[in-house]
Amino acid sequence: MTDNHADRPAEPPKIWAVGGGKGGVGKSVLSTIFALWLARMGKRTIIVDVDLGGANVHTLLGIKNPPRTINDYITKKFPKLEDICIDTGVENLRLLSGASEILSLANLQFAQKVKIIQGLRQLNAEYVILDLGAGTSYNVLDFFLIAQRQIVMLTPQPISIQNSYAFVRNAVYRKLSRISSQKPGLLSIIKSAMDPKNELNVRTIKELFRVIRNDGGADVADFLKKELATIQPALVTNMIRNQKDKNAGNIIQLVSEKYLMIKPIDLGGIAYDYQLNSMVSGMTPLAETDPSNEAFAGMYDITTKLI
Repeated sequence: MTDNHADRPAEPPKIWAVGGGKGGVGKSVLSTIFALWLARMGKRTIIVDVDLGGANVHTLLGIKNPPRTINDYITKKFPKLEDICIDTGVENLRLLSGASEILSLANLQFAQKVKIIQGLRQLNAEYVILDLGAGTSYNVLDFFLIAQRQIVMLTPQPISIQNSYAFVRNAVYRKLSRISSQKPGLLSIIKSAMDPKNELNVRTIKELFRVIRNDGGADVADFLKKELATIQPALVTNMIRNQKDKNAGNIIQLVSEKYLMIKPIDLGGIAYDYQLNSMVSGMTPLAETDPSNEAFAGMYDITTKLI
């Protein structure tokens, strides 16, 4: 390794978070490939396995037993997240491993989550890639929302499209809830609107803002609208097999604009690749993937778009 990791970063790293509706869409694989491409571009990169209940990025990088994990930071064995980063054998790429064997880490306390987020912003890297856990728990959504690049992975399957839209919707309402946490009346309205069958008959964010304005909160509604502009998910469809499959991201894009008042970016898709699937099944390190591999090369194009 030629990098001097002891130096303090000149500025906070750019954080990319990779999330989605449920497991099985390839988040960990594609998070790892994002990190590999950034490293090959000469960007000092750290990939962080935030799937704390089922960490597996270390396996995808060919590391059997990480000597240090996020648990060592939470339990104060090390004062900084920087101290538990480990080399991956790939130039410019380090790993901050989760700890799947620690059950309590899957359900972080609020203070622990804040501690990790603060540590992420102090890492000595140009790019930090967060491989999030499955689902839409508050912890997952909060890590997603701190990122400058909020990437949502999905597959063309209808249930994946549905789950991915639910992920985006929950991220929007989580953002609104966090902003409104110190205003009980407003928070009550937002929490009510989160229920699709709410008594307020609110079905869209536009209708929610109408209710807030009618309640005398015109300035508040305008402020919340501006804050929502910070949520701009980048949609990536994995395992594409035909032309029709490429429309999956566009569906979420259109529905989100209509009902959530946000504008996701559809970055396109990644072709289903038997070779890559075999490497994962055979626990072959992804760093050994041929750069000309169709799926791997497709990820290069998406990485450059995100940069």
